[in-house]
Amino acid sequence: MGSAFSPLRDTVIYVGEWQLSTQQQTISDGTHKRELEPLLFKLLCFFIEHNDRIITRQELVENIWQQSFVDDNAINRAISELRKTLKSEKQPGQTIKTHYRKGYSLFIEVKPLDHTVSTEPLKTENIITVDKDADTQVKPTAINEQKAHSSRWPWPFAALVLGLLITAIWLFSQQPKANDEVQNEAPFLDLQAETISWHKGSHYRLMLSHDKTKLAYILENDGQRLFVVDLTTKKEYVIASGNIFLQGWSEDGERLFYGSCENKDYSDCITWQASNLLSSEALIKPRINQSLLNSQPSQYIEVGDVAISRRNNYRGLTHLYALYAQDLKTGEEIRISTPNITGTGDFILTTIKNPSRIIFERHNVGQVEIYMANLDGSSLKLLTTNDYRAWVATYDEQTNSLIWYSRGTSTIESFSFDSMSRQPAITAPVKRANYAYPLSKESVLISTDLHDKDAAVFDLNSKTMSYIATANKHEDDLVALANNDVYFSDFEFSERQHWLRKANQYINITGKIGEDSSVIAANSDSSQLVSFNKADQQLTLLNAADFSEIKHWTLPGSTKLAAIRGNKIAVLYTDLSNQLNQIMILHTNSDEVIKSTIDTPLAIAWYDDTQLIVHSKYDKYLLLDSDNNTYSELTTPDKLTELKPSIVSMASNLHSLYIATDTEVFSINLATMQGVESVLQMKPSHYISRLNAKNDKLAVTFLTANNQNSIELYTKKKRRVIYDFNCFRIPCSISDWL
Repeated sequence: MGSAFSPLRDTVIYVGEWQLSTQQQTISDGTHKRELEPLLFKLLCFFIEHNDRIITRQELVENIWQQSFVDDNAINRAISELRKTLKSEKQPGQTIKTHYRKGYSLFIEVKPLDHTVSTEPLKTENIITVDKDADTQVKPTAINEQKAHSSRWPWPFAALVLGLLITAIWLFSQQPKANDEVQNEAPFLDLQAETISWHKGSHYRLMLSHDKTKLAYILENDGQRLFVVDLTTKKEYVIASGNIFLQGWSEDGERLFYGSCENKDYSDCITWQASNLLSSEALIKPRINQSLLNSQPSQYIEVGDVAISRRNNYRGLTHLYALYAQDLKTGEEIRISTPNITGTGDFILTTIKNPSRIIFERHNVGQVEIYMANLDGSSLKLLTTNDYRAWVATYDEQTNSLIWYSRGTSTIESFSFDSMSRQPAITAPVKRANYAYPLSKESVLISTDLHDKDAAVFDLNSKTMSYIATANKHEDDLVALANNDVYFSDFEFSERQHWLRKANQYINITGKIGEDSSVIAANSDSSQLVSFNKADQQLTLLNAADFSEIKHWTLPGSTKLAAIRGNKIAVLYTDLSNQLNQIMILHTNSDEVIKSTIDTPLAIAWYDDTQLIVHSKYDKYLLLDSDNNTYSELTTPDKLTELKPSIVSMASNLHSLYIATDTEVFSINLATMQGVESVLQMKPSHYISRLNAKNDKLAVTFLTANNQNSIELYTKKKRRVIYDFNCFRIPCSISDWL
């Protein structure tokens, strides 16, 4: 059955918090009024007419585009644009819901406007309202009395007087209303960019001083140089050169901490502190606390007499970072954070004063948490959680809040220390950024992105690498398919598309897999794929020939890792209830489900048809029997044990196990479990993020660094005030006054 609401019948319809005017083709929520493009208006009306059911993509093709075929990308863009149009601070949630492999539905309530209520306020955001308690309240009797005596006045004269009166009231009220409009639109910032620094080379590892007056960064070209920028004058100063890594600032911003190394592998290093930074020659000397000189902390700051550092190898894992505090007077050091083994650990964001507190970010699989604690780690308090990494944050003294920039949603986020609560996000689009420091809620300092996701197929027989780099795409989740076909996704922050490369042609298959899904595994001959939809926690087995669904399951958590062998799928997922990693074995030919009791698994790969190799937090590899759910230690060469803390990804085919570190792939024969060989060494600045193994090929997804970039400052555009005396005519747009 169709909807009871029809845009053809009802001139004004409530759609969630919006009022749709079908005559003007606009929507208004009382604060914002937006004109709909013809395609979006037609699309919204179709959703309203059929708001009680799921609408298929084919229906959209036939009824909206009225064609026999429409590219999937065109539909995806239209749905995305409609979602953005329907989103505001009054309507922040989901508006158009995606139903996996089914279509879309309107996810907000639809109802007709009560026709006893005047629709006049919908015509403009700057309506004059009447206070019911004011002395100037307009009464119905006054209106009736005016009607009774209106015949005594010539109607042209009465119309002129009434028009002048309305105009006077309108002109008096509009300037304050214009200010109100600017305030109401504050959640969206229109920013303008100014280039702060550009050199031939890459600007990376930006560090902003606590007082936001100085910015330190490393420029890499033929070598490395350390710069400090005075953000007041925009003048740059060279501090040092060589093999350098930045660590942090003193809380007063007067001293900068960094390390210099004799070798490019960052061995034989000395750590320094530089002061007198905004001068022709900085004052440089070894850092005070000599006990930490050789520990190479990735972050180091000083707050009064306390040094806070971030170091890896927590619990023996090279990827896991914890925070430490040292008393600079006594030399005593304690560990002040205890990160979960399922993520990469803790990262210093900033500090606040009176009393001194440290703010840090904890990365877990599935979510990120932001904490506040005393400098000794006591009084630990969870402030908020995110689905993304913030990486940098600043303290805004004016609003007493922590602010950071979400590169995935292009929003300035904040947490108020007055109310101890998360504040509404402010949409503030900037270029794709590597670092993004909000200087305030109206300005953002960034370095443009110097990373790119790339992918390549390595032929195990010929030992050759074929790169899948394409213009304007960020290749991810690569799988080598049959007949030299290749699947990959293009993930641009929060938007994902799926592509099939077939005979050097690129085919968009997002409509087949779903924009909310990601492909996480393939079997050894790449005839079957496994995808996961984070929105509904659905794991799906796909036929790689046409990407059709074979079977699906709902998981009790999120996953990015799976492995297929025969009729079994091993899934490594993070349980949402406790944020712990667990292994689940699913059967494609039955409803049998097995949950392993292995503590904190980190990576998986099939050993044979029934046994699974598990990389866990223990020193040894484990072998899980998927039939009886028992496990034991797997005896491996010392080289594999040595590689274990550095594992980024694991995969296997019918013959070999492949283990990837950041820059290299090793193999071992599964039949003998003897002899570890290096089969692939990545190019400089290429860092492996994921590995898929086909019988004769390895699909490698990696991060490429060291592209050209710059440092830019984004500030709120200033509105230009234009006094137009023609505005005393009727009517006059509010935009004429700005």
